[in-house]
Amino acid sequence: METQSKLKSAFDIVYKLAELLTAIFFILLCLSVTVQVIARYFFNLAFGWGEELPIFLFLWVSFLAAAIAYRDGSHLSVDFIVALFPKKVRFAIYYINLILSLGFVLTVGYYESLMTLAARQSTFVVMKVSKASCYVGIPVSCILFALFIIEKIMTKHPKLPEDGESHIPNQESL
Repeated sequence: METQSKLKSAFDIVYKLAELLTAIFFILLCLSVTVQVIARYFFNLAFGWGEELPIFLFLWVSFLAAAIAYRDGSHLSVDFIVALFPKKVRFAIYYINLILSLGFVLTVGYYESLMTLAARQSTFVVMKVSKASCYVGIPVSCILFALFIIEKIMTKHPKLPEDGESHIPNQESL
């Protein structure tokens, strides 16, 4: 039981760090776009980094936030069909889905790592930073997804869709 608790704490730390990094990058994204808009429309100035930095930050924010949403359970999912099956079948579908998802994110992470390595010689025009620093956000988010999927696989009592539970409104409520 203590090992399970330590693992949960480790997953919680990774989650909180990802959440903090996403929040910081999102704030920087908003600030950089705001500065660029104000400079362009009020002072007739344009900063070169004002177009490159938001692209960099947007990629990181998007992919990190997707991994965070997955762990929260707030990532988009469709489970109304699964809820129609008996509990044992739902249980099997749940774990098959996790294993397939893990295979998918590891595959995406591998190929995105290759792309990141290929892009390491290319730099942003103004910022003079390697584009690999931007693209590495995708493999990092894949690692986060993989960790959070492994965490769900290790969960003893997963939350499965309830019997007949459907998030589709019935005809009477329309």
